[in-house]
Amino acid sequence: AAPPAGCPVDHSKPPENHPTTGECPAPHSRGHTAPGSEPAAEKCPVEHKGPAPAARKRVDPEILKQLPNDRETSTIPSLEGPWQYPSQRQFYKATAAKGHDVNPADMASVIAIHNAVNEQAWVKIMQYEKMHEQECATPKLIRFLGRPGDMSMKARVTGWFGRTDPFDRHDWHVDRCGKEVRYIVDFYDGKPVANMPVSIYIDARPDFQTGGLWDRA
Repeated sequence: AAPPAGCPVDHSKPPENHPTTGECPAPHSRGHTAPGSEPAAEKCPVEHKGPAPAARKRVDPEILKQLPNDRETSTIPSLEGPWQYPSQRQFYKATAAKGHDVNPADMASVIAIHNAVNEQAWVKIMQYEKMHEQECATPKLIRFLGRPGDMSMKARVTGWFGRTDPFDRHDWHVDRCGKEVRYIVDFYDGKPVANMPVSIYIDARPDFQTGGLWDRA
């Protein structure tokens, strides 16, 4: 699908065979909270399974104070209302704490790219969900789990034939009117495109284990 008007990311080009950029560092655990607020522990929308994270680094509080803490509301419906993207302050805090070298001045453009990529991931998921619109006209996001260290089977197999590895993977869990369906989303570096600062190719498809075999046939 072509990117929306004003989108800073090209999503249409398949990946080239070049080095990957590393996993998405966004604080995805803050999807359902109101702008400027912190989530209640029992409402965290992200699973925290997997290997223990690397030691977190202290973030300069003075830099955080200078960054906006307002959050953009996505077009993605969730069980608790529209999904909320992280603010510049939250994003910078998460990236810096993980040891990434980030410039606070870049946060506005980084947030714009991050949000645009997630919007396009949902568009691709909805292309599959449209096959089930008679069963459920209003699918909603339950949660998503970042799994940058877990190669999907498809990514592993295509890698054997020379395709570059994805730089990130998400598992998106969708509520199909009472039925939970998992989508596997691989993010690849795409081919360079003129007048586009970033090119990302998104491969989103339903998981076989939650009934996606026929949808992908």
